[in-house]
Amino acid sequence: MRCTGDRSRLNDMKMREIWVAAVVGVLAWLVAKGANAAEPPPGQASEQTYQVRWLPAAKIVLDGRTDEPAWKETAVEKQFVFPWKPTPAPETEFRALCEGTNLYFTFRVQDADIVVLDQMRDEEDEVFEDRVEVYLSRDDRMDDYYCFEVDSRGRAFDYRGSFYRRLDTKWKFEGLDTKAVPLSKGYEIEGRIPLKSLVALGFPSLRPGVKIRCGLYRAEFSHDRSGRPVEQKRSMHNLGRRLRGRPRSRSG
Repeated sequence: MRCTGDRSRLNDMKMREIWVAAVVGVLAWLVAKGANAAEPPPGQASEQTYQVRWLPAAKIVLDGRTDEPAWKETAVEKQFVFPWKPTPAPETEFRALCEGTNLYFTFRVQDADIVVLDQMRDEEDEVFEDRVEVYLSRDDRMDDYYCFEVDSRGRAFDYRGSFYRRLDTKWKFEGLDTKAVPLSKGYEIEGRIPLKSLVALGFPSLRPGVKIRCGLYRAEFSHDRSGRPVEQKRSMHNLGRRLRGRPRSRSG
């Protein structure tokens, strides 16, 4: 599989659609690539390529740990960047593979100050946490896109969206499964998406040479000197949602 990136449109969408305290991202095409597939021709709109390994014989146990031999055959994507400033982004790694039935992915996040909630009122409270995010869209217009965000404990918040800032937070990504494990200074996420679920959403069946538009992100927060998470101001990220009182949905 291969992933090629075109950051301009989707990065712009990300900053306007859901602003976060620190977003780092890679914008890409997910493209199935077999071991002997050719590289894409030059001159395409995408500016970078990520090879998502096509491994029909891969046996992955979804437990948050990338200790299966198949993961060692995957490429590591580290080029996560801040869209609006040249400051180096915190270290983040992404890998992906496909065995013909599922798309597996993993994020390895370095973070010495993890913001996570012990209890959430609903899954939308994840907007207050450190997490990783995956966006999938059928085209560059973002007329209909799908997202899931996964926190350091493997809890997923999934929703459907339409540019500009129209979200259906009650929508569920059929078959999505995610796990997480802690690291000494960070966390690791492992997830699985059934290919049939992508097809049901109107994406092509993921096989060598097939591509899907995607965005890969990490949301990063911190604690203040008292040990409490830094309070978020009202923004496009939380759309006025607060941790106290009755939760307010981002649907609209």
